[in-house]
Amino acid sequence: MRVGGNNDIIEIGGNDSPVVRNPLTREVYIPGSSIKGKMRMFMEWIKNKIDDKKGNVHSCTDKDCPICRVFGRGAKDSQTAKSGPTRISVKDAYLTEDSKKKLEKLKERTGIDTEWKYENNINRLSSAATPRNSERIPAGTEFDFSISYKILDMGDGGTKDKQYFEKVVLKALKAILLEGIGGGVSRGNGQFEFVELKVNGEDYRAKLEAIKIG
Repeated sequence: MRVGGNNDIIEIGGNDSPVVRNPLTREVYIPGSSIKGKMRMFMEWIKNKIDDKKGNVHSCTDKDCPICRVFGRGAKDSQTAKSGPTRISVKDAYLTEDSKKKLEKLKERTGIDTEWKYENNINRLSSAATPRNSERIPAGTEFDFSISYKILDMGDGGTKDKQYFEKVVLKALKAILLEGIGGGVSRGNGQFEFVELKVNGEDYRAKLEAIKIG
């Protein structure tokens, strides 16, 4: 998995594309904004909410818009729609204690707690190779991940928000499960699985598996 950060230090033989790290602990993590952004993008495609001309993030004044109601909308649109606060909150995903230990052992053995993947861009005319490298989180690394979702009574007893949890949030999770998260998914990065998936203590893996995309 590759969730990119910034490389503030330029050095010979350095990493061209580092992963995101906690600035205090230097441990890798997955920003909640990255997960939420990918979930939103897929739902915009699924719900046909993509702006054909600019491709900007969708925002509208329809108070029942599934995208805006779940993922949020611009300030001006919020004032008009009067649909209440953003329903979903996606937390940063941090390493489990077991994975922390595994990455610490990896660093002791190799000097780094991640994987550097080397690739080449090939010029189609000259066949000249332009090498590049990127940093990836090793396969098998586990993270603790949680989502909060608000169900509000907007005159309907919360019915609409309950429907959108099933039709938007779970479908978005299924979409990113199939596609992957982070950068370079078309080159094999970003594949993951939910070891556990619980909603208020109930196992939801079977329900997620049953969801169809499209």
